[in-house]
This record gives sequence, structure tokens and C-alpha cells, in this order.
Amino acid sequence: MPRIITLMIALLTQSICLAQTGDTIIQGSEGRKLDAVLTPYLLKLRSLTNNDAALAVGVTRGDQILYARTFGYANIERSLPANLSTVFHIASVSKPFTAAALVKLVEQGKLELDDLFVQHVPEFEMKDERYRQITLRQMLNHTSGIPRHVSVGDWDNPVYGRDALDVNLKNIRPMVLDFAPGSEFSYSNSAFDLLGIVVSRAGGGSFGEFVQENILLPSGMKDSGYAKPRGDLPSHWAVPYSYGLTTQKWSPYPYSENYFPSSGLHTTLRDMCHWGMLLANKGRYGGEQVIGADYFSLLTTPTAETPWGDRVSLSWFVKSYLDRPIIMHQGNDTGFEALMYVYPEDSISVVVMANRDFSRTARIINAVSECLFEQRAKTYTVSAKYPFTDAYREGGMARAASRWAQLKRDTTDIYVVEDDAILTTGAVLENGKNWTATREILEYYLTLNDQSTYAWRLLGNAYLHLGQREKAKSCYETTLRINPDYAAGKKALEALLQRKE
Repeated sequence: MPRIITLMIALLTQSICLAQTGDTIIQGSEGRKLDAVLTPYLLKLRSLTNNDAALAVGVTRGDQILYARTFGYANIERSLPANLSTVFHIASVSKPFTAAALVKLVEQGKLELDDLFVQHVPEFEMKDERYRQITLRQMLNHTSGIPRHVSVGDWDNPVYGRDALDVNLKNIRPMVLDFAPGSEFSYSNSAFDLLGIVVSRAGGGSFGEFVQENILLPSGMKDSGYAKPRGDLPSHWAVPYSYGLTTQKWSPYPYSENYFPSSGLHTTLRDMCHWGMLLANKGRYGGEQVIGADYFSLLTTPTAETPWGDRVSLSWFVKSYLDRPIIMHQGNDTGFEALMYVYPEDSISVVVMANRDFSRTARIINAVSECLFEQRAKTYTVSAKYPFTDAYREGGMARAASRWAQLKRDTTDIYVVEDDAILTTGAVLENGKNWTATREILEYYLTLNDQSTYAWRLLGNAYLHLGQREKAKSCYETTLRINPDYAAGKKALEALLQRKE
């Protein structure tokens, strides 16, 4: 009888301490406190930014998920709400997984961080003999000199297949280093994409397979991986959105298999909470040391400095917030945002993911931190483009222009008024092929700044699709008067001149 009573008490206590549904985990008094303070804060912020796309926020301490909640829709058009199992693209937050894979290979005795890259990829070459000096460590801490991007446009023409990473070798061959290896810091996506080849070869399989078997699954991340199904997205995958006049779908989806190591991981809030537990517990998860303690310290010990004063370890940026040290990484691809903080001294991790641009993930993760450490969440500001676009929808360009002038004249504590917010609005509308609104908004923007080649080119695209060929031609020519070397303007003008009337 005492044993039954004890079991009943334990179950009752668990039901009181843990509230869990398909899209929410609230655990213990700390979780309830976060929910009471943070959730209303986030709902108001989302209302001010007209955001009905998905937001996922997770907080762990030690081996527990304190708070995991999702808001909004993974797929707005199909009215599919986000939940703990919604799959998000996390962009550059993928890099720490690649770094963890390299460190795991060090732990397995298959390579050393100070190995030269050419030891593992002997066919690697650049139009710069200094490439032979590049080490794996320099690639991991962004001091290799490898340019940030060695190819562009792959979202429109994605690369597929087991040999996809080798495309990066071809693309970098005619390039030169930005600086001598080890002499400076410059963030490089391409360095990480090249490191994926090392993981594949040293690991004895594909890059994705090695990360899956040695990092993801041992960390409890059973619903995470790199490959995206072809065709329509599955119902549990988040659709990418941006914000024009409203939240609108963004195309193309940011996916190409040669970018897996730098920005290709897909994961869920539940899985990222498990990853956060491993990070906060210094490589330990579920009672197992997934990454040996000494090797885990390689991941998080600073080895270089950034020009803006932060330090960088192997992929992670090392800084502080609220006078507490953190390791952090953020990721942004059009349509997705992700951000992760780990407070190693407090065994806490925080992750925020969203499937819409301009979701204010940095303010959100800082607000979570403020609530965790007994501080009041700071007042937020939002872009003035939201009342601007509200006015446009209500009364057209004349009302929107009047509202913008009023916002610039009458400063507030809520809205940040920057003219380039109108340009980004026009760019998103251009992507969504809303040609009339694109034309009107960019015409107005150019009354505020007539030296933007980007704005003139996008306005030219709008004119062209509205059948105003001569105006389009004039816009493209204007880009080249401003900057004769503007490649995108040259390309647009050449394409127009080759097109039949």
C-alpha cells in the first residue's frame, strides 16, 4: 500500500509540475514563470509585426525542458499550426553541427584540427598558392581567408546527389584568398561547405550519414537531418515566408545539397531542446558522454577574435549577455531565422526558430534571457514598415506616404523609422510578383533615395512585367549611370535588349 501511495503522489506531482500538449511543454515553477511573463510579451510583439507565421521557443536547464512553445502557422495557406515536431530550416545554426562532427573525428583519432586541408582533400586548389597553408582549425574559426561565398544562385538551381559537396571544389578553383590564412577573421560559409568533404572522407560515408550517426541520434535528435523531400513540402515542414504588405510565401526554398555543412540542417523544436541539453551539459546527453569532455572544450574555447570584439571558437561565437558568458550562433536565410544561446555556467540553453523574415528573434531570445535571470524583459521596438504597409492596404500609396512622413516627424518609443525598410518591402513584393504594389512603393522609395541601384533594378523588373518596356530600360540604364560596374543591372539590360517587343 505505501508503494502505491508513493506512486500516486509521484504521478500527481508530475501532473502539477509538467503541462504538455502537442505544441507546449511547461515544466515546474520556472517554466510556469516563463510562460506567465514571456508568452504575453511574444504575443504582443507578433501582433505589432503582423506575424502569423510560426515561432518556436525552447528553454532547457540541465536535463529538463523548462519551456517549449510554438506560435502561429507552419503553413498559412493550409492553416497548419506549428508544433514541437514542425521541421524548420535553421540556416547557419547548422555550422556547430559540422564543427561537432570534425571534433568527433578528432576524438576517433581520424584527424587533427591543425591538419592542412589539402592533406584530406589533395585535389583542392585555388588561384592563390597560399591555399596550401589552410588548416582545418582556421576553417572552423573563420580565419582561413576563404571567401564567404564561392557561388550564388543555388537556391534557384539546387545541386543534388552524393557528390554535391564536390561542386564547391570546382567553384572555388578560380578564386583567391581574402587574406593570408590565420591572419584575420572573416565569416565564411564556403569554408564550412568544404569541411563537409573532410567529414565525408574521414568518416567513411556521406557527410549527412556521419552527422546523423555520430551527432544527431546520440543527442536525441531523431527527427533532424539534411535531405528535403522533392516536390511539395510535407505537412509537418515549415513553409518560408517574408513580409511585403502581409506575410507572404517566399520562393525559392533555401535548399541545395552542396550547402549542407554551412546551412542545410532541418530540425524541430523538440530536437533542438535535446541538442541544447547536450551543449549545456558539456557534451553529455541521456547519461552518455556523446562528445568527450576534453574534446567538447575544443568546440567552445575561443581561438580567434572578431573585428567587433567578440571571440570565436570552432563555429561558436563567445560573448556575454546580462554579464553572463554565452556561446551562441544565429542563422538567416530568406524565409527562416534561427538563434541559439547556451549559458554554460548556468547549464541553460535557449533556442528560437521562425519561418518568416523580420521575426525579431534576437529581441525574443534576449527577452527569454531577461526573464530567466530575474530581470524585466526590455521594451521592444519594431520597424515602422508595419504601420506603413497597414496604411497602404487601407488607402493606397498616398495614405502610406503620408503615414511615413508622420512617423518620421513624430518619433515614438515603438517604431524605428528607416527608409530602407520601404526598399525591403518593395523587394519582397517583387519576389511575390505583386507588380503594381512593387512599382508604387519603389517609386516612392526612390523619392527618398535615388542612388539605390537595387531599387532601380527592381523597379525596372516591375515596369517590364507591367508592359512598360521603355520605363524598364530607363531604370536599368539608371543603375549603370550610378554604378557602371553593377553586374545585375548589366544583365537585366542585356536580357531586355535581347527580348523581342
